[in-house]
Amino acid sequence: MMRRDPLIRSARSGLVVAATATALALGLSGCVDPGPASPSTGTATSTPSATSSPTSSPRPTAPSTSPAPGSPTASPSPSSTPQPSTVTVQILNTQYDGGSGQIRVAGMVTDLVSSTGMCVATASQGSTTVDAQVAGQADATVTYCADLAVTLPAGATGTWDLALGFVDADHQGVATTTVLVG
Repeated sequence: MMRRDPLIRSARSGLVVAATATALALGLSGCVDPGPASPSTGTATSTPSATSSPTSSPRPTAPSTSPAPGSPTASPSPSSTPQPSTVTVQILNTQYDGGSGQIRVAGMVTDLVSSTGMCVATASQGSTTVDAQVAGQADATVTYCADLAVTLPAGATGTWDLALGFVDADHQGVATTTVLVG
């Protein structure tokens, strides 16, 4: 059995965590109703009521702590670590191979050409999570994630959640699906 370098194992674990977190965030984002198509103006309106309600007497307030005119004010500093841009990952094919006990997956990043990114396939069921990774393959207009084979534990059956993630220094994205095993 081949031993893995702890640095590689640590990097792979980081990619799995990033891909899984992104999958969850993107999966949950589809559960939110974006509301009306027109942009919000950010103003609130109220409707006067026909009945009156008791009011309390005014209370004294603390003096204003606004800086004096002409004094310098602190401006917010930009984030020191830029956030990666989100890219669109599309799963093209999934297949369970009972002979090898593997889920095979292929996909692509539809809006990025990158020769430096990693593709990570993560299969999970309950508390069991397994993954596989390959380098993304840059093409003329997309980045392919091909030849990913996630080896499941012996005797695995049932429905497995599958996330295909892509990450490079400036981009990340994920697509999810389920695969029936057994």
